[in-house]
Amino acid sequence: MKHIWRLIIIGLLTILVRPAYSQATADEIRELEKSVSDLYGLDKLKALNKIGEYYLDQKHKKASKYTKQAENLADDIFNEGNVLINQRDIVHYATASYLHGLALYQQEKYNDAEQGFLKSAELAAGIDDDFNFDRSQDMLAKLDSIGVEEEGFLKRTIGPLGVGDKISSASQDIKISTILKMASSQEKKGNYPRAIENYKKAAQLMKNKGDAKAIADVHAKIAMLNQKDSNLTEAIAYYQITENYFEKLGDTLAVEESRQGLRNVFDQVKEVTKEIDRKQAIRSPQLLMPKVLEDDSLGKAINNYRELALQFEAKQDYTQSLRYYKLYNELNSRRLEEQRKMTLDSVEMVNQAQQIQLLLQENDLNELQISRTNDELERASTFRKGLFLGIILLAALLALFYWLFVTKKRAHKNLQTTFTNLEMTKGKLVEAEQKIKKLLGQQVSDDIAEALLSDEGITDIKSKFVCVMFLDIRDFTPFAEAREPQDIISYQNDVFGFMIEIVAKYHGVINQFMGDGFMATFGAPASYGNDTKNAFLAAQEIVAEVNARSEAKIIEKTRIGIGLHAGEVVAGNVGTEIRKQYSITGNTVITAARIEQLNKTYHSQLLISEEVATHLDQDDFAFDEIIETKIKGRKDPIKIYKVA
Repeated sequence: MKHIWRLIIIGLLTILVRPAYSQATADEIRELEKSVSDLYGLDKLKALNKIGEYYLDQKHKKASKYTKQAENLADDIFNEGNVLINQRDIVHYATASYLHGLALYQQEKYNDAEQGFLKSAELAAGIDDDFNFDRSQDMLAKLDSIGVEEEGFLKRTIGPLGVGDKISSASQDIKISTILKMASSQEKKGNYPRAIENYKKAAQLMKNKGDAKAIADVHAKIAMLNQKDSNLTEAIAYYQITENYFEKLGDTLAVEESRQGLRNVFDQVKEVTKEIDRKQAIRSPQLLMPKVLEDDSLGKAINNYRELALQFEAKQDYTQSLRYYKLYNELNSRRLEEQRKMTLDSVEMVNQAQQIQLLLQENDLNELQISRTNDELERASTFRKGLFLGIILLAALLALFYWLFVTKKRAHKNLQTTFTNLEMTKGKLVEAEQKIKKLLGQQVSDDIAEALLSDEGITDIKSKFVCVMFLDIRDFTPFAEAREPQDIISYQNDVFGFMIEIVAKYHGVINQFMGDGFMATFGAPASYGNDTKNAFLAAQEIVAEVNARSEAKIIEKTRIGIGLHAGEVVAGNVGTEIRKQYSITGNTVITAARIEQLNKTYHSQLLISEEVATHLDQDDFAFDEIIETKIKGRKDPIKIYKVA
């Protein structure tokens, strides 16, 4: 059970302390690109740096765009007047310059890339936070490669003019200054290995300039840092190199300071050697022999001095050779004296060492026990903290789940209520639509009502081929004068009722009632095949039904006249936003009305035009005669067929 709780706590802590700057995925970058326009200031700079670094890794052309935006934004943010920026935030400025330099480097724009790298290095040198070491080394390596490219380019192009050396020298000065600033910053932070590495790189670049004094100063700095870092062998070597440079310069004060530095190192070596030998003697008395000193750091220094003396002697530089022989003899005498003293004291020390060894073993056991106890206490404390944190997280998760459950339940209830209301509203809308459709059907035909409700084609003005019917009740005026209004309306309902049904049966549309008659259209707004034939059949049936009902005295004695004419008309919804009416206009309508009026002249009930007859099969209808006559509004006479 204990192990299970540990695994749970470790898993929760892993989720919480996941690194903030993990490797971005393509989806994360796409989301960040969408939201970067809504960010401002330092937050936007961090986002642009992250996007730019991702595209640099992908070697994508977008890298140059985003790194340039980041550097421009950083230039605006980190100005002297911006008091809201902390010094440690400059690391983001340095990162932006580095990434833009890297993007330019990938594009082989080496001069611009060099400026970006140098700017980034100078910014990084002035901040307390450690700028990424890998990036620093990457910049220096690329600066070196850029230097090689520049040097070769200058020699090939402007080298004969003598300008190339000056440009290359200026570029080297900038690099040396930048590297020295980085080394100094790392030295102040106590990071001696990195500082030493950068000082060495600066010294290598200085050799190309031949400035011995500057090189000596840098080597002295390297020796001092090695001494602080307890790397005594390296410190001695660089102090010797420094002294050689100062000897060549003839600076006696510098030589004396260098020698003093060497003496300090030797004294330190001596003390360290004594401490090492003392501990070795206590734990292993048999190792306390004079030969031990031959393998220690002091022995190596003595051997180095002897080799240097022999080398200068071979070069016939007797001044230097004598000087190193003196140093060799001095250190060797010290070692022999110490060996003699150690030999005399070794017997006594062996006896004491055995007792001390037992005490040390007991002390080691006590220290081990204390260490184990402390480890157990620390683990117990860590476990309690982790358990407490895990309980808090678990409680937070349970609270979150409960809140989500309640919220979802409330939302589901609201959704059900909304759905119920929607269904009720839908039912009301259907009922309202049916009422509207019924009301429209009473005022206009079902086809026009459907078109008005669906708004399909009714609003367009179109040219259509239709058959127009005009119907008129004969002697209606004298009839109306002798009747009460309610009797007139009742008569009209009785007569027009079955006529409307017959027109609708044959897919006709009554466009307009005119008191004692009406106008109907077959083929508009919708066509049902042979609209002319439908109109003719409807007219025949109306005539037959009127005659039958009159004879049966179902209606008052009634005679009608019908005129049919077919042709092109203009059909559409005519009117204003306040009121509109579906209407048809054109010569076809006027001609149909004129033909209907001719029924009075020829004492007929149904007259059709030649245009209607041409659309009917000759076997489908019989006619009494064909009449050629003139009508008002037309120059040429027309042919009409008297059917009934």
